[in-house]
Amino acid sequence: MGTAFNGKRTRQKRHDRRRVSITWLLLAVVTVAALAVGACALFLPDRPPELLSPARQVTSAPVNTQEYTGSQQVTVVPTVSASRQLLGNATGTVTADWSGSGLTSGRAAYQVNGRAVVALNTAIPLYRDIRPGDVGQDALAVNNELNRLGYSSSPDSTTFTWYTQLGWQQLMIDQGNDSDGTLLLADTLWIPSPSVTVANWSGTVGAMVSAGAPVGEIPGTITRLDIKNGQPSAQDRTLTMYGQSITLPANATGVDDAAFCAQVTATPEFQQMLQGSVNGTIDLSAGLDASLTLVTPITALRVPAAAVIDAGDGVNGCIVAEDGQTIPVAIVGAELGASLVQPTDGTDAASIGTVKIGPAIAGASCS
Repeated sequence: MGTAFNGKRTRQKRHDRRRVSITWLLLAVVTVAALAVGACALFLPDRPPELLSPARQVTSAPVNTQEYTGSQQVTVVPTVSASRQLLGNATGTVTADWSGSGLTSGRAAYQVNGRAVVALNTAIPLYRDIRPGDVGQDALAVNNELNRLGYSSSPDSTTFTWYTQLGWQQLMIDQGNDSDGTLLLADTLWIPSPSVTVANWSGTVGAMVSAGAPVGEIPGTITRLDIKNGQPSAQDRTLTMYGQSITLPANATGVDDAAFCAQVTATPEFQQMLQGSVNGTIDLSAGLDASLTLVTPITALRVPAAAVIDAGDGVNGCIVAEDGQTIPVAIVGAELGASLVQPTDGTDAASIGTVKIGPAIAGASCS
């Protein structure tokens, strides 16, 4: 029994010595690794990782050409004249009212004492009865308006002729009045354009009206149209709104052409907007929808916006080609961080493949 006990103790000692040896071996390995890392840190050159190196500066960018029509939707803000009163020429009781859908030249606006009062868009307001043989600018205005309406008259004549008499007589009959062809002022209501929308109308059935007193109010007309936040263009552009178009000259962002403004004013779309403005339901200063396109599409060079120098006016500037040549350009448009430009010195846009940017054009100028 003693012999067995001694053998067991011997095996235990051997196991303990083996465990101690493994522990020291692991400690030695860790120590050597630590010394190696320390040596590397001490003796290897101190340089930053490649990922932390300064970014390489970009000094040029490729460019390409494209056909540019300049088509864009814009907001146009109208300048509208003050409203004006319509003065009636008849006295009596209103027996019928046809003003609900607006007034149109050559058609009855309302009826006083059973006689139709016809709206008339003459070049000047009428102020007297006119009989055959009478001469004056008012007779000229009646002749020209009757001619426009398709009735017999003497166009461009300052005389109220027999032909004028026949035309006026037929107009009165068409509107329900008897007539011998004499123009009676009380049968007319002057309006400033071929058709108008009216507000504050007092010629309602049963109302009493008097000659020289207002029977309604006409909202103002457009005198100017400006593109909201508009950018000038070096090219002529076509401005279109409500089916009416006009050429917007180069560098212009607004138009005050009287004929075009009158055409837009007369459109049903604008008349509806104008009526809403009078009623307080529409704010015209917010602008109206319109579109712009170039009169003639151009071949434009698409370059990074930062490649254009000395473009303080937003219209003209310069770019620097890869060979260092400074090329004057007109800025014709912009799309998604790029400028669309056209050389103004005769350089072929297609011949430019690369432009300088960033540090390569620092301090550069067009001069």
